[in-house]
Amino acid sequence: MNKVVHRAMGLTLYGVALAFVLGQCLPFQPLALINQAVAADHPPIVIAHVAPTTGRFTLHAEADRRGAEMAIEEFNSRGGVLGREVVLVSQNPTLDTRHAAEVAEDLITRNKIGFMLGAIDSGVAASMSAVCQKHGVIFINTNSSSPSESVENAHRTKFVFDASAANFNRALLKYALGNRKSKRVLLLTEDDNWGRSSAEASRQYVTEYGGKIVGEVVVPASLPDPVAALRQVAVIPADVVAVNVSGDNQIRLFAQIDPEVLKRQSWVIGEVDWEELYPAPGTPRPLYGITWAWNLDTPGTADFVARYRKRYGHTRLDYPGDVTHAAYFATKALLEAIERAGTTDNHAVIRQLEKLKWSARERMQHDAAYMDPVSHHLQQTVYIATWHPSSVHPERGQQILGHATPEQVRYEKERTTRLESLADTPHYVP
Repeated sequence: MNKVVHRAMGLTLYGVALAFVLGQCLPFQPLALINQAVAADHPPIVIAHVAPTTGRFTLHAEADRRGAEMAIEEFNSRGGVLGREVVLVSQNPTLDTRHAAEVAEDLITRNKIGFMLGAIDSGVAASMSAVCQKHGVIFINTNSSSPSESVENAHRTKFVFDASAANFNRALLKYALGNRKSKRVLLLTEDDNWGRSSAEASRQYVTEYGGKIVGEVVVPASLPDPVAALRQVAVIPADVVAVNVSGDNQIRLFAQIDPEVLKRQSWVIGEVDWEELYPAPGTPRPLYGITWAWNLDTPGTADFVARYRKRYGHTRLDYPGDVTHAAYFATKALLEAIERAGTTDNHAVIRQLEKLKWSARERMQHDAAYMDPVSHHLQQTVYIATWHPSSVHPERGQQILGHATPEQVRYEKERTTRLESLADTPHYVP
């Protein structure tokens, strides 16, 4: 295949990816192009981006894809990876874990994708990554923060790049309980894999920091009636309310909370993504955790923001957030691992990913980050933040109160994670 034809095919596939995101194509028909491409002399490296583009994580999925795009463009601008163009195709797994598993199976067996990244929803991540492990396909979990992703749902082929709710809650509960004489804690928990796993980690930290759990209010993942949940919370005397509610549910919940309540009680939220803040600038967020912010005074941040705004500055998310940052570095880590391995052989790439280390400067954070070879979870800086929006400059509403090192927020259960051996992981060479 000559260079002109190779480039044309890459652009065609990239167009397919955009069509998937916009929902303009039937699910699998356009991906037949991939099967034609893989028969060529120099086939592209095809990465499937899987994130729910409908439902309460729609903006998260868009932000996640943008991070992957930015990384891939960097590599393609200098000739691709191992002389092969990198192509991103997108598929919506929905929030149905059974359907997500079927999507993963089809992408691997029918469409012959090389790697998979994304997920956003932790239940979807667990479902799809189990299929990937069965086939030996490397799954890059860019932005799912359930503690279970790096413990009971961990796999040799899966690498998790977001900080988990266990990391965030450890920093937040220490901060919140340290400032109060009375330490009664109420859990407000979303009834899904992420919520339950996050609340379980919180229990340990409440005890560790001298607190006492006085009750738990469990809400459905759909959260049809935030007011009803808040009524339950109101009748339980508590000094700290530990919230593990995700996505658009946060916007609906905090839009109903009387600001006076937030003055009397300390409400902490395991994680609040930019996509839950920026689109709803008038909705308060008292205390929460993040991994990165566009206005951090860290090396490389200003340049990254400028690059993002040059391409996406006309969109609803005209400033980048933690989701885009995580997806960018997760994709970059995968492509750099392939380059270091000198092959797309999954066993060789896994070995490289397990040795991943970044300096604080490289990560645009305050501390060095590294991949834990036991749990396959990236250990990184966690920031404590609050949200004070301005109608004139809503992008400046996020205030960083402090940060914690990877070791300060480490989730101890990850030391006992058991991954499949490489010998028991099928070889896969896309």
